[in-house]
Amino acid sequence: MSNKKAKILFIGPTPPPYSGPELSMQQFLESETLNDAFEIKFLKTNFRSDNTKKGKLDISMFTNFFLFFSKLLWLLISSKLKCVYYPITPTQIGWIGRDVWTILLSKLFGAKVIIHLRGSHFKLNFQQFNGVVKRLVGFSLKRVDCAIVQAKYLKDQFEPFVDSSKMAVLYQAMDIDQYSDSYDVEVEKGKILVMGHMTKAKGYTDILKIIPDLCQEFPYTKFYFAGNIRKGERGVFYNQYTGEKIEYEDPFEAEYRILNSNYKNNYVNLGIISGEDKMKHLQTTDIFLTASYSEGFSRSLLEAMAIGKPVAFTPVGAHREVFENGVNGFSFVPGELEQLKVALQSLLKDENKRLEIGANNRQHVVSNFSIQKIADNFKTIIFNTLAS
Repeated sequence: MSNKKAKILFIGPTPPPYSGPELSMQQFLESETLNDAFEIKFLKTNFRSDNTKKGKLDISMFTNFFLFFSKLLWLLISSKLKCVYYPITPTQIGWIGRDVWTILLSKLFGAKVIIHLRGSHFKLNFQQFNGVVKRLVGFSLKRVDCAIVQAKYLKDQFEPFVDSSKMAVLYQAMDIDQYSDSYDVEVEKGKILVMGHMTKAKGYTDILKIIPDLCQEFPYTKFYFAGNIRKGERGVFYNQYTGEKIEYEDPFEAEYRILNSNYKNNYVNLGIISGEDKMKHLQTTDIFLTASYSEGFSRSLLEAMAIGKPVAFTPVGAHREVFENGVNGFSFVPGELEQLKVALQSLLKDENKRLEIGANNRQHVVSNFSIQKIADNFKTIIFNTLAS
């Protein structure tokens, strides 16, 4: 029997930018577990280092379309790949621009195809796709050998095109040594950290609306936002919890209002942070907040929990099945401002509760979401796909 490792092509983004999909792909590429099991080749998809320019249709996108498929074709011809792992997009332009053709080309050359939805809003978005695009997407999905989602209840995202027997769940992974709860910096009382795009879909404009009321009760509270403000939405158009369409709000106008109010000193725009700067803000924060309308599994939320922080979060994506309200933090329905305010009040008024929840969170991440554990699960998914 041959001990030769199967050749697997990983397709996806790597940093920069230093956001969830890029960092997760880097983790997989550097995993000893996966590299010991497979001969991994890699094809990078992101040609822009700025998240604000993602999804923009311009000449560089067309140029990189041809470069990407030239490289993919060469790898399929020259490497005799057994499997292609590919994180898909939730948008129509992403599917017609790359996803459909990546799946079909890989299948044409005999490779098994594993797709990965790193979000929770494909099914809702798909309803709005053009009729011709729907047929193309459905045709390609029927040829997928395995579809990974980030939560058990998201297994219906590709119905009726992918059979339930071909669905798999893979949770977010965390480097529990890098994101440790042992550090010497002092926590800033009342510091609430938010990380991610500063858009309506990420709950940014909702958070700004509750700052006046919350800061009247807790004047020392200060909200720190780490990310970029961008106009428009490029992937999330629905409240994943309720299924309702999100009513767009201009984040620049929302920021202008808070900066010209009596609460401008309770607001800090950090811009994009990474590395030591990001770690410093995570360590010094008192509470971590995510108010997203849709997620697969928030990486930044898990980072904060890994270093022992209490959190306020929306029960979207995997959050609703792996975190418990009142134990891992306080949850609130996306867009429900009163619930958001109550979740933060519950944490701000009780330091002992914050410490208790933070300790629970660290242990929860260590036990369930270490890189080793998730890489082992992923290895099993790949072996099962190859054997199917």
